[in-house]
Amino acid sequence: MSPLIQSTSRLALATLSVMGVAAQSLPVSNPSFESPQVPPGFPASTFVDGWQKNPPPPPEWGITPDQWDQMAGIFPNPAAGQPRHIVNASGTQVAFVFAVPGVALTQLTANTFTPGLAYSLDVGLRGGGALTPGTQFYVGLFYTDGVSRTSIASTVVSATDELTNTDTLRTISVALGTVSSSDAWSGRQIGIELSALSPNGTQGIAYWEADNVQLTAVPEPSTWALGATGILVLGAATMNHRRR
Repeated sequence: MSPLIQSTSRLALATLSVMGVAAQSLPVSNPSFESPQVPPGFPASTFVDGWQKNPPPPPEWGITPDQWDQMAGIFPNPAAGQPRHIVNASGTQVAFVFAVPGVALTQLTANTFTPGLAYSLDVGLRGGGALTPGTQFYVGLFYTDGVSRTSIASTVVSATDELTNTDTLRTISVALGTVSSSDAWSGRQIGIELSALSPNGTQGIAYWEADNVQLTAVPEPSTWALGATGILVLGAATMNHRRR
């Protein structure tokens, strides 16, 4: 193989290697629900920094605003060997969302949906309490026009014995394809929603636990290919110039 081809091939491989890790981690406020710290001796906190809760339902639901507020918050992760301990929790706390439709934690991040980028959302999740198989939970991305919230990508999880009788969080992923400048969400703030979707099948306290929220942006593949092609051409031209 000629020195030109060898050098250009090495340049191409190096370029593709760099571009292959071009996925960018985007900041999420309080992604592991470490703030505020649950006071020692308390079983939970209903305050969750960086996240918002849905407004309480109408009075005919029979739930007071105070009761509604207590349906989402933060649990401390019990010590290893204790009931409900999570072996792969990030930090010392996790969020909880009761299995009551409409109970949710949402967040508008500082970043916006950018044309040419695709997005992925990963959340660690498990069920707890009296959660029954088939009860559903929603993980999604949304945008808002300042008045209403519109979902644009989501994953619905149904409770299973494997998801509830476990000491391990399962990673739930949501994928949003490449954003176009014509999309209604282009340029809008990226919203994240963790929400109970269906009522539990039996009476009793039933909840979902969530942790380690990660948001990632990825350039579309054609962008990588264009960049690699440009560097290959530049490399070949440089080598040709050196041979003269």
